[in-house]
Amino acid sequence: MQDNAIIVFQKAPLEGKVKTRLSAVIGDKKAVEVYRYLLKHTHAILAKYPVDIFVYFQEKVDPSFLNNERYKSGLQTGNDLGEKMKNAFEDVFKKGYQKVAIIGSDCLELNGNILDEAFEALTFQDLVIGPAKDGGYYLLGLKDPYPSLFEHMPWSSPQVYSKTMQEVKSLKLNAHKLPKLADVDEYKDLGELKGILNIP
Repeated sequence: MQDNAIIVFQKAPLEGKVKTRLSAVIGDKKAVEVYRYLLKHTHAILAKYPVDIFVYFQEKVDPSFLNNERYKSGLQTGNDLGEKMKNAFEDVFKKGYQKVAIIGSDCLELNGNILDEAFEALTFQDLVIGPAKDGGYYLLGLKDPYPSLFEHMPWSSPQVYSKTMQEVKSLKLNAHKLPKLADVDEYKDLGELKGILNIP
């Protein structure tokens, strides 16, 4: 068994259920196209990355995303995003993994070098975090679950990263900060995707 694992949270790519801030501008159909593209991009990186991958689906498992024998599946459980993340980390750590990172599926700038840096940092640090330009984070890597990192957080707000770092400080943890990257959540984040997906 691998010592390292990556958790991916993803939703079913359904109209009106994903990229809602984007869909308000470009419509539900195009927003789903964006989400599908981001999922494909994320899994293209993970399929080649040499750790075990745990895909936690929101409602039901979609086997088409389980790309190889290193892929495992699960369902998100909990009342909010924090509880779901906390439960997923605890679940994976109970399986015996030593270093676990969670990522979303909406960061076009994520690549294997960033993942390498994250796992390397966890050799020396308690925690690694990748701040997103919108005030959240695109990656969180741990060697222990630390439940309080997921409690009483203002999810989906620009304060998530700063509040998380406040809690890291109160727990007296050593943290490594990855490069700041952009999540694709709003129209201004689309960048090259506008040309690729023919979005006006």
